[in-house]
Amino acid sequence: MLLHFFWNLIAFILALSILITVHEYGHFVAARFLKVKVERFSIGFGPVLWSWRDSNDTEYVISAVLFGGYVKLFNTRKKIASCDEERNQSFNYKRIWKKSIIVVSGPMFNFLFSIVLYTLVFMIGVPIYKPIIHSVIPNSIIAQSHVPSGVEIKSINNVLTRDWDAVRLEILNSIGKEKIIISATPINSTHIKTYTINLPCNWFNKPTNNKDPIITLGILPFNTHVLPILSGIQSDSAAQRAGLKIGDKIISIDDQLIHNWESFITIIKNNPEKTFKIIVERKNKILNFNLTPDKKHLVPSDKAEGVIGVFPKITCIPTKHHAIHQYGLHLAILEACEKTWKLICLTTNTLFKLITGDVRITHLSGPIAIAQGAGASAQSGVIYYLMFLSLISINLGIINLLPFPTLDGGHLLFFIIEKIKGKSISKKTQNFGYIIGSIILTFMMCLAIFNDISRLW
Repeated sequence: MLLHFFWNLIAFILALSILITVHEYGHFVAARFLKVKVERFSIGFGPVLWSWRDSNDTEYVISAVLFGGYVKLFNTRKKIASCDEERNQSFNYKRIWKKSIIVVSGPMFNFLFSIVLYTLVFMIGVPIYKPIIHSVIPNSIIAQSHVPSGVEIKSINNVLTRDWDAVRLEILNSIGKEKIIISATPINSTHIKTYTINLPCNWFNKPTNNKDPIITLGILPFNTHVLPILSGIQSDSAAQRAGLKIGDKIISIDDQLIHNWESFITIIKNNPEKTFKIIVERKNKILNFNLTPDKKHLVPSDKAEGVIGVFPKITCIPTKHHAIHQYGLHLAILEACEKTWKLICLTTNTLFKLITGDVRITHLSGPIAIAQGAGASAQSGVIYYLMFLSLISINLGIINLLPFPTLDGGHLLFFIIEKIKGKSISKKTQNFGYIIGSIILTFMMCLAIFNDISRLW
């Protein structure tokens, strides 16, 4: 457990340091290009761990607290600069369009960095799984639309879906809509059938919702090695006493949908002697059982975990269901640009839906969730870590463009107001804006951390 924590922490700090450096380097490059003096380029805040000064009198700093960074630009507060050189190098003496370019360059570099990362990913080769439905959860949204198992999803809302990531992206883009149009074809067939999926109001916000929108709709992908299907039951076990049988497929536990064996067994282990309501599928019938895991003491520790005495069904993914997508440099760049643009649109859409209520605020994730994602992706391999970095880089760029005074978007908002008014905003108004912006961002961060902690329990 402790090793897992440190692994996540290291992966998180590495990711954050890289992305902050990229973001601040965008501001730095634009400032240098537009002849604004950079006084300090800092990665992190607090006590200085390392510093170096170049020939342009710019100090490069790495500080102890890596959760942030900044570029300090020369900005004379005098109404009249003491000399032409001071005036030419000062940020506040530059024209509004130049200041805007410097401010927006940070987020833009985050987007460009995403393209670079995805270019590398597509050149190395991306493992993909064809969107073949392994099974459909009974009584789910998909089941009510009579979508069968064993078919390959070809498109959603007329957008081609060659892998599960594309399916997931289109489902997320459909949040807030009344229906989804799915085109699918049986394996080894060219006959395409179209299904209209009517979406209940706030389907994505239900308490039984999984993190994966594919599972929430009721689709179990054909990319699971260990299935929540019982292949063996020990005699005189909790499962046998409850009435479970070999071949039973676990649908839910206490109204929480189960899509893989790991999630089911984790709940059982963490709750010895607690009675659960289990729903299973047996020979196309839905049955309900009460299951109470036995308590097993772990040696040599004093801890205990729940056991029910069952074995899962293990299956292999057919080789025809997965492939490696690899491209040359030119095609990789095109694919990377398209992927980055889709993720930018998805993230922007999701933020808008958080405001409208189509996506609940409980879905907002903070640093704990990001650290978990960093650790999991790093453990899965370089490809997945690069894709994780790309996604977080896009999120960082978009968040910084929000019109809060403490963010880059807030500075742009001030510049727009200044251009309309024909004069700069007073320092008093700016300081008030910074206070309000800081309060809002602090509240959002606390809420995100609260959501992260809630998911741990």
